[in-house]
Amino acid sequence: MTVGSVMTSAAAVAAEVGEQVIPVAHVDAREAELRAGPLASRLPRPHSAEGRNLRRWLVQVLVTEALVEQESAALGIEGPGDAPRPAPALTLSAALRTGGVIAAVSAAMPQARALREAVTAGFQVPEEAVRAYYDRNLDRFTRPETRHVSRIDGERVSSFGPVRRGELTGPLEGAVFAAEEGETVGPVEGPGGPWTLRVDRVEPGGRRPYEAVRAGITAELTAVAVEQAFAGWLERRYVEKVRLHPGYEHPADPRHPDATHHH
Repeated sequence: MTVGSVMTSAAAVAAEVGEQVIPVAHVDAREAELRAGPLASRLPRPHSAEGRNLRRWLVQVLVTEALVEQESAALGIEGPGDAPRPAPALTLSAALRTGGVIAAVSAAMPQARALREAVTAGFQVPEEAVRAYYDRNLDRFTRPETRHVSRIDGERVSSFGPVRRGELTGPLEGAVFAAEEGETVGPVEGPGGPWTLRVDRVEPGGRRPYEAVRAGITAELTAVAVEQAFAGWLERRYVEKVRLHPGYEHPADPRHPDATHHH
C-alpha cells in the first residue's frame, strides 16, 4: 500500500495507544477542523509531503491526548468539569523545553495540566540549584543607578528622561554622573552644540540580596523543571504504549519517505 493510500484510507488505523485505536477518520476530522479555521491559508497543500507531515503531527497530538486520558484514568484523575477554564498561552519557550506536541496538549487540555500536577507533586528544586542560578545571573538582580535629568535651554526646561551609564556619550555622561542631585552642569559639549543639564533626581543602583529574590527564583526554576519532568514521564509512557502505523510515523523520523532531514 502506498504512503498516499495509507494516509487517506478511511478504514485504516493511524496509531494505537495501549488497546485504544486511533482511526484515520479522527485524523481526517482534526485536519478538516484546522483547514476550516483562521490559519487555513498557512497550512501546506493536502497530499503534498508537507501536508502528509502535518497529518503525522496531528497523529502525535491525538496519541498524546489519548495517553493523557488513559494515564489520568489510571491515577483516578477526573476530567474537567463543565465550567470552562481559560487555557494558558502556548509559548515558544514552553515548546522548546518540552516539545511542541506536549506543550500544545498541555496548553489546550486541562486534564493534561491536572495530570502534570499529580505526577510532579512534591517536586522541589534543590537550594543549591537556586543559589547557583542567582550567582550565574547577577545582572538580572542588579539595578543600575538611574538619573532623572532635565535640559535647560534659556528659559525653556524640558525633561531629558531617566538615563543610565552607557546611554550618554563623551563629556555629557561624565558631567551628569559627577553631579549631585539638584545640581546644574554645563554648558557641556554635546550633539549639536553645548548642553546645560540639571540632575533632578538620583535613584541609587545596587544588587538585590539573594534572600529577597530566592522565592521568585525557586518558583521560576520549579515551573520549568516540572514541565520538563512531566514531558520526560509522558515520553516514557509513550514508548511503552504507542504504536504508529505505516504512513503515520513521527514527522521527525528520518525513515519515512517525506522526511525533510536525513543523516
